Amino acid sequence: METNLKLKFRIIKQYRTQSRFAVSCGWPENLISRIIQGRQLPTPEQKNKIQVKLRIPVEEIDSFFTAE
Repeated sequence: METNLKLKFRIIKQYRTQSRFAVSCGWPENLISRIIQGRQLPTPEQKNKIQVKLRIPVEEIDSFFTAE
């Protein structure tokens, strides 16, 4: 899987850094990094938290984790 630039840009736009986003979620920064780098898919719970924290419409969240 490739780097998830769509997710990375959304995080940077709203939180300025991955680290700030990770703290906001209560997760280690390396988890966010693995998800962005495509080395790990988020669990349904993680995907939901990402959707809420980044204010992504429910109907769009899956497009952040599928190849386009």
